[in-house]
Amino acid sequence: MDVILVPGLWLDASSWRDVAERLSAAGHRPHALTLHGLNSREANRRGMMLADHVAEIVSAIDRAGGPVVLVGHAESCGLVHAAVNRRPERVVRAIYVGGLPTVHGAHVLSGFTVDARGTTTKTAGYRAVDPSLAGLYRRMTENSSHVLDEVQRLTDDRRFDVPVTVVANEFTADDVRRWMAANIDPARELLMIREVSLVDLPSGHWPQIERPADLSRIILDAIPASELPLASTGPAPVAPSP
Repeated sequence: MDVILVPGLWLDASSWRDVAERLSAAGHRPHALTLHGLNSREANRRGMMLADHVAEIVSAIDRAGGPVVLVGHAESCGLVHAAVNRRPERVVRAIYVGGLPTVHGAHVLSGFTVDARGTTTKTAGYRAVDPSLAGLYRRMTENSSHVLDEVQRLTDDRRFDVPVTVVANEFTADDVRRWMAANIDPARELLMIREVSLVDLPSGHWPQIERPADLSRIILDAIPASELPLASTGPAPVAPSP
């Protein structure tokens, strides 16, 4: 199975090294990406748009040639979800680590930032009564600035058929359930996805670095059984001479 690993800010492909090694050892083909201009605050992003970063992920899907698992981390989760929207027939599962898929028409970091343009989101006011959401908002704001915060455009309802796993590291699975029940921006898209699994993995902002063995196991457990490598049966027995 081809597993595409997309880091959040400000990380490059090497941040997935320990996870990629474990996926390879399990018989899969990991492809860690470095998105143009997002690996450093100082990197040149002149002329780059949200669509350009999504196109990089879509290109990785196309190069794989077959079904893929997409894994997004933190701020890249909205980008990964946009790629799911572009290739829903190719993605067997999307895994969002420390972030959530953005709903159509919202800013990519909606619910985690006050929009760079100063507009409010459906989360406005809710942060005041939800400490978990408020804490995540502060961390995302400090890390992301406005670099990804463009409006998400999703047009293919087949994205709702792609199973999703949310790995809760800086928040909890119960937080996500509460946000879904309140129908607020960080979790509204999950309400429309037909299969959503929530997994707790307490850590800091970078579980692929802090807890790579545990995150790798979550990813491996999420890969559909039909896509698992076939176990080696060894050489065929030698038939006895007549």
